[in-house]
Amino acid sequence: MSKHIFIGNTESSYIDVILKDGTYHHYTPRVLKVLLESHRVHKFKRSDSWVTVGVDLIRVRKPVATSDPYRGSERRLMRH
Repeated sequence: MSKHIFIGNTESSYIDVILKDGTYHHYTPRVLKVLLESHRVHKFKRSDSWVTVGVDLIRVRKPVATSDPYRGSERRLMRH
């Protein structure tokens, strides 16, 4: 299978994907990740079977630590 270079990363596999609008596509794992995060994917094919988003278990990205609200004192509003 041919390999494609994306900013120093090598991606050689394409994943079969059915979007929520019913269209069928072949995407790289990177594109699939973006589509999953934007809630546009209905199904995608793993090596052994199809996965239905919202029904079957899929890996989800853990929230970034910086998304937690700041719990310290607010110093910008303090006047000296």
